[in-house]
Amino acid sequence: MTPQEQWQISGSGPEHYERFTVGRLFRQLAERLLEYAPLRPSDRVLDVACGTGIVARLAASRVSQSTKVVGLDLNHAMLAEARARSADEGTSIVWKQGDAAALPFAASEFDVVLCQQGLQFFPDKLRALQEMRRVVVSGGLVAISVFGRASRFNVALAEALSKGVDASVAKLSLAPFALGDPALLRALLEKAGFGAIESQTLAITRHVEPTQEWLVQYSAGLPYAAAIMGMEPSLRAAMVRDIATNLRDLWVADSFAVPTEVHLVYART
Repeated sequence: MTPQEQWQISGSGPEHYERFTVGRLFRQLAERLLEYAPLRPSDRVLDVACGTGIVARLAASRVSQSTKVVGLDLNHAMLAEARARSADEGTSIVWKQGDAAALPFAASEFDVVLCQQGLQFFPDKLRALQEMRRVVVSGGLVAISVFGRASRFNVALAEALSKGVDASVAKLSLAPFALGDPALLRALLEKAGFGAIESQTLAITRHVEPTQEWLVQYSAGLPYAAAIMGMEPSLRAAMVRDIATNLRDLWVADSFAVPTEVHLVYART
């Protein structure tokens, strides 16, 4: 299975991803990404690896209705959910299927290129950054968000998956943190030809509940969701107990308050 195939999501996955992942985390991260990338009404915007489109949808609300906003993703089902959401919200966005390493756009077609929690999953990260640089105008902005180091929850989850499922699923669960080293991220951007690079690391808190229901919701839309759903309930319950044991000192009120890092990077050509 190729990396692209691993991240194909179908069925109710995109709807659950929008409801749980976007609703609980990615909307607020998109707002923070755009907070430091103020858009002008005339800016043409591309959202790479848009998923269900939260970044593009928020960007569209910040520019003129006649301005081109495009959301691109490899996954058809994610794009279908994005179309439905933008139609409900009344935002005018072009949704396009495509590969980040071969963007189907002309050079200098956009003023701003955004990519939230996508770069770390691309098989050829350098090529994807070079493509973003190609399609943005001279002096244009590329804004990227990726997770920092794996949180204690994610480390505990990987350990539990390795024990309860297998090592390959455990490794897949840590893929979101592949660019957790900010020095590595900066080096990639410099190699791709970007000049002025500014970055910051957000310290956020994720609330992890010690229930099977929460774990299933958390993994919705992720490539290992089927593995968690397919576990015997007793084995899944044991996995939840193992995770809770590892996080017991982070318990606050009714959940574990887990510190989590997110890197925001803003680069210009």
